[in-house]
Amino acid sequence: MKQWSRDELMKGLRELVTEITSLEKADGIDGKSGGICTTTEDACIYKDIPPFNHDLEYGEMLVSEGTRIIPDHSGMKVKEMYIYGIHREIYSWLEERGWYPEWQDRVTLFFWKRTEDSDEEIIENFETYQIYLDTHEIDGIEGEILKKLKERY
Repeated sequence: MKQWSRDELMKGLRELVTEITSLEKADGIDGKSGGICTTTEDACIYKDIPPFNHDLEYGEMLVSEGTRIIPDHSGMKVKEMYIYGIHREIYSWLEERGWYPEWQDRVTLFFWKRTEDSDEEIIENFETYQIYLDTHEIDGIEGEILKKLKERY
């Protein structure tokens, strides 16, 4: 695996997620440099769902309920389409190029080059993220939809 440079990754992300408009170089963030920053306030879509979804809104809904049916994923819940709040295809794409994502907060997402020391940080990020999801009730339209479906049936 050849690790991509920051410029290569930025260009590749723009080609992969064609609607992305917010993509900036990130330096001097928590002592790290050479990263990339985006925001989920940039309402872009990748394969019918947001490419980055920190709170996994509508997570319990089936993918096919909120979007057109996506081949090979029609029986999956929305939350199953994500790894660490990143669309699973994008997450794999980043890994293949030697990069990893890191949430700064619910709307700010950084991408950093993997190093020999980054594995511990990646594990810690996953654990912190899972604790967040486990301890925060995510408000979303899914609750209202489920309530209406129960009333109807």
